[in-house]
Amino acid sequence: MNTLTGCPTFIDLRAMAANIAAAGNDDADPFTSGAHLVDIRSGPCEVGLFALAAGKGETREDRGDTWVFVLEGAVTLADATGSLDLAAGESCGVARGTAFTWSCSAPAKLLFMRYLEGNPGTPGISPIANDAALSPSNPPAAELLLGETPSCRSNTMFASADEAFKCGVWDSTPYQRKPIFFHHCELMHLLAGSVTFVDADGRESTFSKGDTFIIEQGAECSWDSQVDVAKIFALWRKPA
Repeated sequence: MNTLTGCPTFIDLRAMAANIAAAGNDDADPFTSGAHLVDIRSGPCEVGLFALAAGKGETREDRGDTWVFVLEGAVTLADATGSLDLAAGESCGVARGTAFTWSCSAPAKLLFMRYLEGNPGTPGISPIANDAALSPSNPPAAELLLGETPSCRSNTMFASADEAFKCGVWDSTPYQRKPIFFHHCELMHLLAGSVTFVDADGRESTFSKGDTFIIEQGAECSWDSQVDVAKIFALWRKPA
């Protein structure tokens, strides 16, 4: 795999994908050896980008539990139980040990986050529905908030067997949070709203609806959302 370097605390993955080309080696599996890895502190996970030329192929996810997200175009994934059509902005979880085929009628660009540890679970492909029903979830701790406590909701639709790696959808009313140290690593795609981060070195970045980014393990940054925010998340957190 090729490696992309030079990442700050919060990394704009969509911008990184702009110059990714489809693998020129016909023998390269775009989901494995044909992917471009992002050089980032992400715990026992790897994050990568790859481009698909129009066509089809087959592969097997043997390295770990993987979240797959379509940045551009559309792709169909199919395993022994059925097929899943993914358009731009849609995603799924692929469990370790899943054999599947892929096909696309036009070029596409995809992103993945793969959890490399833990025991295998049940093979399969799990869709992450952007419009899934959400249930109330815990807001940030009161001592971290710089204002009113937000109303948060979530739905985890894919998880590793040890539940260290989880993927799903989350939303929240506006809030401001003090800087926290990221013992974990989280990749996000904003479905609605916008959020501004400031890290320990004073770097500031605002991400809005349609942006796809990751905050690396070891980062220290604040959160400031002035409007309601909704996101797809792929999150690794060391089990307690």
